[in-house]
Parts: sequence; C-alpha cells; structure tokens
Amino acid sequence: MKPILNSFTIWTGAFMIVLVVAGAIAFATTDLMSDRLYGNKRTGFVIMLFAYAVYRGFRLYQTLKQQKRNEEQ
Repeated sequence: MKPILNSFTIWTGAFMIVLVVAGAIAFATTDLMSDRLYGNKRTGFVIMLFAYAVYRGFRLYQTLKQQKRNEEQ
C-alpha cells in the first residue's frame, strides 16, 4: 500500500507545481482578474505563487530522496 501512496503523492505534487506555475504565468502575462487584483497586490500574488511552487518542488525532491533511500535499504 505504501508504494501506491508514495506514487500518488509524487504525481499530485508534480501536478500542483505545474498548476501553480501556470497560474503565476497567467496572472503575470494576462489581464486575468485585473479589475480586482492590480498593482502591488498582483505582483505580490505572483511572487507568492512562484514561492509556493518552489516550496512544493523542494517537498517533492525530499519525497523522492526519501523514497530512493528506503529502496536502497
């Protein structure tokens, strides 16, 4: 059961990274929700999305590293 759960975690993490980066790029390059999110708030939101993608990438890396370590034992 644990390998299936780890596989699900890895694919979900990778999907979230792609989704968050795509959202950040969409907010940065289009006028999506420009009537409610503009100026410094918009810039801060894009930076927050990229920071979250980096965090998720780090967590995914740690999960993969732990999985490899467990396979070697």
